[in-house]
Amino acid sequence: MNQEEISRFICQELPRHHLQSVLESIEAAFNKSDRHLKDTYQNVPLAGPGPQSHHYMVQEALLGLPGGENFEVISRATRPAGGHYALIRAGSLQITTSIVTVDRVPPVREAKFRRDLRVENERLQQQHPDFFAPFVPPFGPNEDSLHALLLPHAAKWTEGDHSSPLGYVIAVPYSDHRTRYHLWAEVGQLWRYYDEEGELPDVAYPTLRDRMRHAESDDQSEEGGSE
Repeated sequence: MNQEEISRFICQELPRHHLQSVLESIEAAFNKSDRHLKDTYQNVPLAGPGPQSHHYMVQEALLGLPGGENFEVISRATRPAGGHYALIRAGSLQITTSIVTVDRVPPVREAKFRRDLRVENERLQQQHPDFFAPFVPPFGPNEDSLHALLLPHAAKWTEGDHSSPLGYVIAVPYSDHRTRYHLWAEVGQLWRYYDEEGELPDVAYPTLRDRMRHAESDDQSEEGGSE
């Protein structure tokens, strides 16, 4: 599957100014949470309350974003119950956000990438199991939108500055959610596609979905033949 095609589709559905407002709200939430943690905890290690504070500050900030044409942010309850998260809807695109604490080299598509991505997804699933529930599948039978993960990366809680993200990854998982991604890229790479905005092809999600399904089927066939 061509990652450029998926990136262009994301840019087609999510206008530049909406992505900019999402990133700015996350930056502000990190800063607000960092100040709150430093003012509140003098003796308790931040590795305890830090991740939870950042998570909820980010969700709160996203839920406060104003809606617009083909853009809205709605609150969804986690399953099992006990928390809430922001679901961004932009045209035929749905985005959920999870903060990833950097404790090793981020997964890359090279040697050992399958194992690395599986470990990453297992950790994300423990943190936010609702991301992996049938509610937001990329290829659900009645689902007419692409599900992407926006992953701000935070420094280790035993070190570093937590007032802003280290960076952002945009990811589109395979339908099994566990071992592969159709797209795993730095968000900054999207800006060049926005620069091509006048030339972006108008791709309907069902067409893109069929191509992604075909790519998954080809991968499964290749894996089966190599066993």
